[in-house]
Amino acid sequence: MKGKKVVSVFLILIGIAVAMPFNYIYGIEAPGVDLVWAAVGIAMISFGVYSLKKERNR
Repeated sequence: MKGKKVVSVFLILIGIAVAMPFNYIYGIEAPGVDLVWAAVGIAMISFGVYSLKKERNR
């Protein structure tokens, strides 16, 4: 049970890191790259929060 919570927390943390604007970090000039990474990061954060809530209700 604790392993699933740890994985969910890591998904949230990695999602936050992925959602950071990469063009500022790497100097990429395409805003589409940021939108894709932001969408992926938000999806990871959402899944992590969903997993934590699901584990809490068990």
